[in-house]
Amino acid sequence: MCDEITILEATRSLEPIVCRPSIYPPWLIIAAHAVASSISTPMFFGGGPIDMLFGLSLGFVVVIGSLYVSHRVTRLATIFDILLSGVVGFLATVISTRLPSSDACFYALSIGGVVNLLPGYATLVSILEIADGAIASGTLRLTTTLIYSLLLGFGLAIGANTHQLIFPSLALESSSAACKSTMSPLYHIILVPLYAATSVIKLKGDPQNYPVMLVLAAISHTVHTITLQNFAAYPHMATILASFAIASASNIYARLKPTVGFADMLTGLMFLVPGSIGVASSLDTFGEAISSSSPMSEISVILNAGQQGIAFAAHMLIIAASVSVGLVLAAVVVYPLRK
Repeated sequence: MCDEITILEATRSLEPIVCRPSIYPPWLIIAAHAVASSISTPMFFGGGPIDMLFGLSLGFVVVIGSLYVSHRVTRLATIFDILLSGVVGFLATVISTRLPSSDACFYALSIGGVVNLLPGYATLVSILEIADGAIASGTLRLTTTLIYSLLLGFGLAIGANTHQLIFPSLALESSSAACKSTMSPLYHIILVPLYAATSVIKLKGDPQNYPVMLVLAAISHTVHTITLQNFAAYPHMATILASFAIASASNIYARLKPTVGFADMLTGLMFLVPGSIGVASSLDTFGEAISSSSPMSEISVILNAGQQGIAFAAHMLIIAASVSVGLVLAAVVVYPLRK
């Protein structure tokens, strides 16, 4: 960092940190992933209490599959997350078609169920690398995350369409309309600290850094929510301003304390990844073919799923660009290091 140590010395210093056991027990890590899926449904995607309940179950299925089952099914390890997203898409459709639309929202359940699979951390790292001038590694990492996002969207659409093929009489209501949350925004006072805590646990962060991470996460979510209400026609402007606010506050804190600014603001930035997907009004979640009651051919299912996967990846790219603009502007205004 800033020519103080070499890359080899930094790598040797990081090895014991990477290899040391997690400070959190396995049951707490599982609970953090499940709770994160549950909380994300009302906070980011307009879900309600029923969505929180089923989101907890979907999050539990995803974390068990990704952390434990995938390592044992070696032949499917490379595509296991895609299979999990397909399972989530199928189960979300099962729930939303059998409950009234006022109780369960397909969009909140599907995206909330895979919120732990979203490549938020990898996307943020690629953004920082590109902003720092490491174009080759940053572009490669960003391309990988976009392809992964495409496959997640593909898996969700395949799962939903599979349900439509098996149960053609149960038509899924149009997913183009956003979920209408019945929960008061005041609940965010409780949900934001809980989601920040789950992010710290998932990222294996030091509990001592939780207070500053919570403050930065609160700044991120507050600025994003308020700005979104005033820039409804330009939803990604809210992402830029929120990332600028959190990065500026983190850089100021890094200049006052001997800490790494990126590590502190990481939790706050993680709020922007699912939140930005939730407000992307142009994303017609999984296409009109899913909500159609007419039978679909296998070719139309594959084509529709592929289109929605591309849309999903395209929005991840827009989110990455929005966050990167905010981070670069913050670095110009307040550089994180004293040098």
